[in-house]
Amino acid sequence: MPRVTSILPVLFVLLLASVPSVWAQPAPKLKPITIAQFGHVFLYMPLYVAVRNGYFKEQGLDVKLVSTGGDEKTFTAVVTGNAQFGVSDPTFAAIARERGQGGKVVAGIVRGVPFWVVTFAKDIKKIAEPSGFKGYRIATYTAPSTSYAVMKKILQNSGKQVDARIVQGAFGTLLALLKANQADMALEIEPIVSVANQEGAHIVYCPASVLGDFAFTGLTVSDDFLKKNPDDIQKAVNAITRAMIYIQNNFEGTVSLACSEFKEVSEPVVRQALRRLIAQGTIPRSPVLTENAWNQAIGLRKEIGDLKSAGSFAENVDMRFADKASRAVTGLSTPSVHKK
Repeated sequence: MPRVTSILPVLFVLLLASVPSVWAQPAPKLKPITIAQFGHVFLYMPLYVAVRNGYFKEQGLDVKLVSTGGDEKTFTAVVTGNAQFGVSDPTFAAIARERGQGGKVVAGIVRGVPFWVVTFAKDIKKIAEPSGFKGYRIATYTAPSTSYAVMKKILQNSGKQVDARIVQGAFGTLLALLKANQADMALEIEPIVSVANQEGAHIVYCPASVLGDFAFTGLTVSDDFLKKNPDDIQKAVNAITRAMIYIQNNFEGTVSLACSEFKEVSEPVVRQALRRLIAQGTIPRSPVLTENAWNQAIGLRKEIGDLKSAGSFAENVDMRFADKASRAVTGLSTPSVHKK
C-alpha cells in the first residue's frame, strides 16, 4: 500500500489542473474605438497622455486616432459613423445641427483661446488694442478654422473694422509665410509659438485677454452614439480626466511623454510650451465645459456669420459624463459650475 504522503502531491497537482485559474483567463477583450482629430496637435495633450499611459485601455477601450485635416471634416466623420468620437472645435456640433446633423459635446479638451500673435519683425512692438493691427498682414489657418474666426473677430473690433489683411495658410506653414515676407505676423498655437521664440520671434498680442473663457476644443459624439453607447462615452471621458490630472500633477512625466509623442520638437521648446499652456489654463484641470465658455465660442461663430441659430448649451452640450468623471477623480465639479 503506497504511503499517503507520497500521493498527496499528485492529488494537489490534479486538483489545480481541474480548477480554472484566474491567472490563466484571457485578458478582457478591448472595444475598438476610433477618435477623429483635426490633426496631431500639441494642444490635445490630454488625449495623447490618455493613450500613452494606457488610461483608455484601463477603461476597456482600444483607441485608434485618425487625423482629418479640418474641424468640419472631424465632425463629419463622427456623424457619419466613421469615428465614434471627434476632437475639434466644439461649435461644429451646433453648426452641423443647423444643417440637420445632430451631435453633442461631452467633454472639453482645450479651454480658453490658445493663440498668440508672433512676429520676427523687430519694429513691431506690443499691440495693446485691435486697432494696432492696422496696415499689417496677419497669417492664420484657413477658414473656417477657429484661428481664422478669432482673427476675424479681433479685426472687426466691436463694429469698427480694422484695415488689416488676413493671410490664410495651412497648419504648420505660417512661420514660413513670415520668413518669406508673405505676412507680417502670425496667429499661432503651441509649440509653434515657443519654436518661433527660439528662432528670434516675439509675442505681440494675446487674444485670450479679449475673449476670456472659451470653448476651444471638445470631445464630440453623434446623437445616435450618445443614445446607444453611454457607457463607452463615460469610459472615454474617464480616461481623458485621468490624463488631465496627470498633466497637472506630473510635469516631468508629461514633458517626457510629450517629447516621445512630438519627436520633432526639442525638449526646451516642449518645456516652455507646456508651462505656458498649464499656466494659462489651456490644458484644463477638468473636462467640464461651462455654459459661459460655450456661449463665448458660439457668440464668435454667430458674429462672423458661421451660425444663425441660437446654438444653445442645452441643445448641443451634455456634461453628465464630465461631471461624473470629475467628481470621481478630482472632486472639483458640481452642477453649478456650468453656469459660472
